[in-house]
Amino acid sequence: MRREQHNSIIGGMFALESWRDSQSTLPVFLTGTEIFLANARSGIWLLVNQLRPRHVWVPSYLCHTILQAVDTSVTRICFYETNYDLDIPSNGWLSRVIKGDLVLFIDYFGFSYNREYGYRVKEKGAWVLEDACQALLSSYVREPSDFVLFSLRKWIGVPDGAVMRIPKNSPLADISLEPPINAWWLRALRATMLRREFDDGLPSREWFRIFRETEDSSPTGPYAMSQLSQAILRHAVDFPLIEKTRIDNYKSLSALLAKYALFPSLGPDVVPLGFPVRVRRRDEIRNAMFDHEIYPPIHWLIDGVVPPHFEDSHRLAGDIMTLPCDQRYTGEDMRRIGEAFLKSVREDE
Repeated sequence: MRREQHNSIIGGMFALESWRDSQSTLPVFLTGTEIFLANARSGIWLLVNQLRPRHVWVPSYLCHTILQAVDTSVTRICFYETNYDLDIPSNGWLSRVIKGDLVLFIDYFGFSYNREYGYRVKEKGAWVLEDACQALLSSYVREPSDFVLFSLRKWIGVPDGAVMRIPKNSPLADISLEPPINAWWLRALRATMLRREFDDGLPSREWFRIFRETEDSSPTGPYAMSQLSQAILRHAVDFPLIEKTRIDNYKSLSALLAKYALFPSLGPDVVPLGFPVRVRRRDEIRNAMFDHEIYPPIHWLIDGVVPPHFEDSHRLAGDIMTLPCDQRYTGEDMRRIGEAFLKSVREDE
């Protein structure tokens, strides 16, 4: 799992997992009623094209790839509001949800969406899609969601991979999927291999350029997870260690940076994606952290994606960044991140 890193950057894509045959139990997100997909956006594409809802409802704070997966010749995209704290502040939009609509809720950074809204949607006769791409190992993921999407690349070193949990006896279980597009998949695999070589001391950062290219060109459609990623998922990952390390690292960062945290503490069922913080002049502080070889991602940039009248979501998008706390790093790394962040904040004041 955690490998000795000679190039001591913090952040960026995961290196291809080293093989280990120690996985004795299936991870919590596999229940036996799943579809194995090349990526999460293909899951959304499948649902829209199979269910053909009149409307797809999405939160006002989201990744743009969600919208790219929605075929607007089939359905209409509608937004509901999320505020600066990623809560849903009003239920007025529910009056416009109709039977057969598809409503997407996001488990931001590993924390559950407000499930009361899911039950309200179900009462309207609509479908509930839970985007758990940031909550792969959080154990609360369950009812009332009809469909649940998980992403692997945000959590482990694979070239591709997403899992969509579906209802028992769903006709989607028998759907025919195609292999991932060869040219794209081979580039994605090369990026993970180059990242592993980089972590072992190779100075080139070509992996980053290739990763960005494959992210931008990731295919959307009826594409299955590769056999390599499925094998890694089932046999090469110590998920209990991932869970423990991420939780421990999150708590270490919270002890240093609770003042800036979007979620100062973890719930008992939460395994975090990262440690999201909110700061004024985010871009200047983030650039200062780059000088310390620490690379916090932004989840997400929404200008030109979300209508501007969702002001709280746009304000959040300008202030937020995610500090890494994943299984590649130790408590000492968390101290390094915390000190660099506080130094960058003080220098910006």
